[in-house]
Amino acid sequence: MNDASITTDHSGSSCLQVGAASVEVSVPAGTMMSGFAARVEPSTGVHDPLTVRALVIDGFCWVTVDVCGLDGPTCRTIADCIPFREGHAVISATHTHSGPCAMRGGLGDCDPDIIEAISAAAAVAVKDASNSREPCQAYYGSFAGLGIAKNRRHPGRAIDPALQVVVFKRDDGTARAWLVQYPCHPVVLGADNRLVSGDYPAFVRSHLERAAPGSTAVFLTGAAGDVNTGHSAESSYSQAAAEHRTFEEAERIGGLLGEAAAQARTSGKPLGGVILAAAASIDLSFEVLDARIPAESAAYWTKLMADAAPGQRALLQTWIDWAARDHLLRDMKWRGTVTVLRLGSLLVVALPGEPFLRCAERIQEAFATPVIVAAYSNGCPGYFPTADEYDHAGYEVTDAHRYYGMPAPFKRGSAEQLVETAIELGRRLL
Repeated sequence: MNDASITTDHSGSSCLQVGAASVEVSVPAGTMMSGFAARVEPSTGVHDPLTVRALVIDGFCWVTVDVCGLDGPTCRTIADCIPFREGHAVISATHTHSGPCAMRGGLGDCDPDIIEAISAAAAVAVKDASNSREPCQAYYGSFAGLGIAKNRRHPGRAIDPALQVVVFKRDDGTARAWLVQYPCHPVVLGADNRLVSGDYPAFVRSHLERAAPGSTAVFLTGAAGDVNTGHSAESSYSQAAAEHRTFEEAERIGGLLGEAAAQARTSGKPLGGVILAAAASIDLSFEVLDARIPAESAAYWTKLMADAAPGQRALLQTWIDWAARDHLLRDMKWRGTVTVLRLGSLLVVALPGEPFLRCAERIQEAFATPVIVAAYSNGCPGYFPTADEYDHAGYEVTDAHRYYGMPAPFKRGSAEQLVETAIELGRRLL
C-alpha cells in the first residue's frame, strides 16, 4: 500500500489555498463518440464543449474530463505531467456518454489526437488552478429526496442517493469553487445523439457558475454502475430516439441538481482545514463467465447479425471484433488505484471503473464522518458489481467487458476488495 500523505498545518485556521480552472478542448465534427456500442456514426458537432477541469486544494489536485472513460496509462501520463507528487492527484472521467472516444483499447475507436489534446489541456488547467489559489474555507452540504436516480437493474428497488457538495468560499463569502458529486449515469442523452456534450453534469456546473459568477464547478460522478434516470442498460442497444432522452431533459435534471447544490453556500457546514491523503494499488482478477469460448461466441453472433436491427448489428459487430483479439485471455489480472482525501471532517474517495451504488453505501456506513465517493477515477476498466449481483447476470455483469476491451468480467468479490481498500485508507487518515 502506498502512503501518499499530505499533512497541512494551518495553525488553527480553517483556511485552505484553493484554486480551480476549466480549459476547453476542441472536438472536430466527424470525431467518433463513446458510450454506445450501437452508435457507429461520428459526431456532427458540439452542443456544449468538452472541458478539462482542475481543482487544487493546498498540495492535492483533482482533474476531471468530460469523456466516458480514460484508461489507466493515460491517467498516469496526465498525473506525471502535473507538478504534484505521486498519490497527490486524481484524474476522473465524468462518464458522459456524449463525449469523444478517449480510451485506448475500449469504449470505441479512439483518436490519439483527442487524448493528446486532453493531456495538454489538463496541464494548462492544473497550472491555472495552482496559480489562482487563494485563501478559502470549505463547507459541506448533502441533499436527498431529489427523485432523479433510479436502480436500472432492479426498477422496483427504491433508492435515494444524496447529492453532495463542497463549496469553497473566500473571506468575503463569495464562492471560489464547487466540488459536486452525484451517483447517476450521465446517459440522459441517448444513442441517437451525435452532438458532443457533458450531459446533465454540464448543466449542473453551468447553473452553479451562473449562480456564483467567477466560480468554477467540478463535477464527480459517483458509484453509478447500476444507476441512471430510469431506463435499462440494454435499452441503449437501440439507435432509436427516446422521448425523455433529450437535451431539454438533461438541462432540467442539471438545473434541479444545480439549484439544490447552490444551497450549500448558505446551509453548508464548515469542514476545517486539515488536508491528508493516501493512495493504494490494488490487484484484481478477471473471471470468464461465458459458456462458449470466444471463437464459438463469434460464430453465434455472426448468425444473429442477419436478422438484427441496425443498433443490435453494431453491438454484435463490437462483440465479434472483441472475440478476434487473440491476446484477450493471456492477462487475467488488472492493477488499479484507490485514493482517499481527507478534507477536514470529510473523506473523499476515488474508485476506478464503474462500481455499483452499494459500494459507496458500504464505505459511507463504515464512518461516522461524511464520505463522498467518486468513481471513474484513475482508470475505467469496466463494471464492479457487488457479489450478490452476479446471480442476476445482465449487461453490467456478463456483457460490458467486451465494449471495454477487457478479457472477461471482474471476478466476483472485486467490488468488495475496492470497498475494503477504501475503508482501510480512510481509517488511516482519521
